[in-house]
Amino acid sequence: MRLCVRPFACVRFLAVAGLAWCAISEAAQSAEPRKIEANRVAQITLVSEKTYPKPFMEVELDAVVTRPDGKQLRVPAFWAGDNRWCFRYASDQPGQHAWRTECSDKANAKLHGIEGKIEVVASSSDNPLYRHGPIREAKDHRHFEHADGTPFFWLGDTWWKGLCKRLTWEGFQELTANRKAKGFSVVQIVCGPYPNEGVFEPRWENEGGKPYLTKDFSVVNPAYFDYADRRFQHLVESGFVPAIVGGWHNFIGPVVVDGKEVGGRYRDGMIMETIGEAGMTRHWRNLIARYAAYPVVWVIGGEAGGPQWTALAKYVQATDPYQRPLTMHPTGGGSARSSVNDQSVVSFDMLQTGHGDGGGANVARIKAAYACTPPMPVVNGESCYESHMQTAFPDTQRYVFWGGMLSGAAGHTYGAAGVWHSCVEGDAGNRPVFDWTTWREGMNLPGSTQLGMSKKLLEKYPWWRFELHPEWVEEGSFAAGIPGEVRVIYQPKRGYNWCGPRLKNVERDVPYAAFYFDPASGRRFDLGTLVNPGPPPKPFVGHTQPRLFEDRFEGADASAWKDYGQPSQRKDGRLVGSQGMTILEKVEGADLMVSVDANSDAETCIILRFHDPSHYLSASYSPSSKRIVIDDVEYGWGHIVDTLETPAIGPKIRITAAVCGEYAALSMTDGTNTFSTPVLTVSNVTSGKVGVRHGGERQAYDNFEVSKEHFAPAKRDPNKPSVFYLWPGGSSPPLPSPQDWVLVLERVKS
Repeated sequence: MRLCVRPFACVRFLAVAGLAWCAISEAAQSAEPRKIEANRVAQITLVSEKTYPKPFMEVELDAVVTRPDGKQLRVPAFWAGDNRWCFRYASDQPGQHAWRTECSDKANAKLHGIEGKIEVVASSSDNPLYRHGPIREAKDHRHFEHADGTPFFWLGDTWWKGLCKRLTWEGFQELTANRKAKGFSVVQIVCGPYPNEGVFEPRWENEGGKPYLTKDFSVVNPAYFDYADRRFQHLVESGFVPAIVGGWHNFIGPVVVDGKEVGGRYRDGMIMETIGEAGMTRHWRNLIARYAAYPVVWVIGGEAGGPQWTALAKYVQATDPYQRPLTMHPTGGGSARSSVNDQSVVSFDMLQTGHGDGGGANVARIKAAYACTPPMPVVNGESCYESHMQTAFPDTQRYVFWGGMLSGAAGHTYGAAGVWHSCVEGDAGNRPVFDWTTWREGMNLPGSTQLGMSKKLLEKYPWWRFELHPEWVEEGSFAAGIPGEVRVIYQPKRGYNWCGPRLKNVERDVPYAAFYFDPASGRRFDLGTLVNPGPPPKPFVGHTQPRLFEDRFEGADASAWKDYGQPSQRKDGRLVGSQGMTILEKVEGADLMVSVDANSDAETCIILRFHDPSHYLSASYSPSSKRIVIDDVEYGWGHIVDTLETPAIGPKIRITAAVCGEYAALSMTDGTNTFSTPVLTVSNVTSGKVGVRHGGERQAYDNFEVSKEHFAPAKRDPNKPSVFYLWPGGSSPPLPSPQDWVLVLERVKS
């Protein structure tokens, strides 16, 4: 017998299948305990002088390790080929860890009853997985953290087929470096039967061949797993948590969710091999023995569910000495909770929201999963792969990330066409072919860069303390944060709309430094300081100066007016029109106030500072949205300055709008209810004409009045020119451009 120990980081070159690659060295075990840094992996190798015909099936070997605190761990060993068996061990607990082997063949003195020690010392690494330890569910059951309590932000990438030889070792390293530079922290990867491939298709092979040589997984091929070791070790050394999927859906048998069979032996026109529960159990013991000592996450099955998969999850839970986080990758639209018969077997909830709907289902399902009890961290493990079947482009990637993270997700997993199936020219690695995007093309799709920048923004704040606050914004936007400290708001794109998010329930007199973050480019647009000063002063009290012009629309003389668009007419003492504007030609000025009576069941609009039909200010009331709006129109494009909700008004209204210098304001009353905007700043400051706009035959104007007025807002502190004030309408500053934006409010500390 030869007894060897190999620390995770000590390497030399060995020849395997005629190829040179980096493997961990083996050295003779001395009488002194081997030293290993905290959270790194020591491998102990035992060599038997007895030969077994079927070693993978005939011998079961464990090492019982006693930690310095007295707790014992039963660590499974794996058959490593020839007459070698190995077990791997890691711990964050300093001191001596004593071990003793227990073999199913107790007569084998070279495997049974062997003893040794491993000494764990403090880590000197900057790698967070070594410095802080493997990840686990946090105490709040809402996010992940390292073993020492340091929060862990899950930003995953999907490399389902990343162990196959289509993705070469050099390519694997290139992809790893790319994702590390962008800020990813998790790689979801299948070590077992692949999706959309038969078990023994050549495409499943890596450099060492197929993982098993029989369809019931009774004969393992250690060379396959030696090459898989190299890739998993490289991920961990690069700071990634491998989320290892044990195999895809019905290789045990049919997939059952909520008592219904949702998958059978046939998939995409090909017969799927059925390995069976016993074969998959052997496979999982092999995975635990090889990889549980690493900072991994277990995903029991892909698109899996039902009693057989639940039993397999219980087996992993009982066998893994480290109790790594465990979940199930569900079928489309499902969750890990719904995929198992006993929720206690999963430690966090993984969703698959599917592809092709623009991300619309993602946020709703995140919210539903977040609301379930008992609470668990929630991660969307498969949603809208970028460019998958020519869908889900970068704006969708940003939406599913931000909508999910601000709705309670503990993290998010991205996927890219080409990468998830390791596509290369001539071999898409999938049947049927979803995408001919190669993995390198997929690696460079912009969504991965954008999500990495978004993660880095959230990491500037204590994101793990964020609470959900949908009441901070209107429906359609997303908000979370810490009251009185920080607010993060995501405004999805809304077409040609420059309005910023409408803010609600902002604390009174709390100064917030505000900025817009562009999630597409990473640019930051500073906005100064936002303050909610409480109720605003009344913007104006109505006409105080003599009228420059009045019209009751009772006579036939319309010579003072000019129509732009469809002609208007005077009818029964009212001015009515279809589409267009009626502008007063004989009055022009920069400081004017206009009032008019109207019906409240149709759009009502006063035109101010009219220059031409594509350049003017408008102050309007919309009965359909129940809002009053000031709109700054230039070159035919409207730039909404502010809107204010008017939940109850009518049936007859009087609307008054005024401009003075750079300021504008709007007030509306039905004699009982009055709604007024604050005094607002506008960009159109040039002297112009006034009038009304027609939205249809239902609107009829009366009692039109114009006067010259002067008003201004309350004086502001000249020493704080960057302060803008939040009024009851909740307006935030206009967006830099009409796309999706993140608005961040940080409390000013001094």
